Amino acid sequence: MILEIEHSRHFDLLFHALAYLQVDNASNLYCEEYIAQMGITKRRFGYDIQPNIKLLQAYYNANFERLALINFLPYFSEGFEDMKGLLAHCQHFTQGDLQHFVTPFIKILDAESAFYFDYWDALHRDNENKRHAAERGLQSELAKYSCIFEFYNKSAMTFLSYSLTRNGRGFNANPSCFDALVPFPKDDESVKSSFFALLHEYTHQFTDVLLNANISMTDNTHNIAEKAAILADYYLIKVISPCDLPTYFEWVAQNGGNQSGGGNERDFLSSYSVDDKLKSDLQKLAENIIDN
Repeated sequence: MILEIEHSRHFDLLFHALAYLQVDNASNLYCEEYIAQMGITKRRFGYDIQPNIKLLQAYYNANFERLALINFLPYFSEGFEDMKGLLAHCQHFTQGDLQHFVTPFIKILDAESAFYFDYWDALHRDNENKRHAAERGLQSELAKYSCIFEFYNKSAMTFLSYSLTRNGRGFNANPSCFDALVPFPKDDESVKSSFFALLHEYTHQFTDVLLNANISMTDNTHNIAEKAAILADYYLIKVISPCDLPTYFEWVAQNGGNQSGGGNERDFLSSYSVDDKLKSDLQKLAENIIDN
């Protein structure tokens, strides 16, 4: 299998901005710890992103089903100017979206970039040794699951983000490749967490279709899709690397908001149950992938 790992400062600028935006659903990246840390780093920078982002918060939440696309458009861009162009001219957005959110959001990105790009360059340079170690660790972890990529005849691409505060973002920019963005692991212990996030985002790209539905945050379909991907990874890990199951349960508990369920298989299966047909489909799919 081929795994490419990339880093992108204009991707990270967007997710840096989203760390200041409170969202009323599971896509929320708002993080007070990150904001406090950046407040110290930015203390000599005149522009304050917080009040400007807050002005956009209500409109974003009220129109989330359309505006959520901003989380994924960057992956189809070659640079910052290209990303801004995609945001400004995306036909998916209404005129109201452009007026009340997209245009002021682009202005925020422009203003914040004066600080963030220099910060990102220094961070990327200073983390060179950690980057190489993290990339080796992810390569090693993902190699155990080469059967997935052989089954679908796809390669793997991931972006490691310095600013993504939790979970990950999967996307389909290339039909011959699984694509995802996950948090940059800050230390050796975080590599496993970033790997589980990466596997989860890849898995969505072949389990979401089993729901045969338009997955949305406004109904239960997103919740079911999350459970399906989490269960599929459980079935894969249980056979491929069973020693990782306790750590996986802990990761799921921490990222799913259920802090008390980590490390316990019975509680995990109780918390992430799905209907019998979907469960059977997921089990059969995992078996086919492993036996391929």
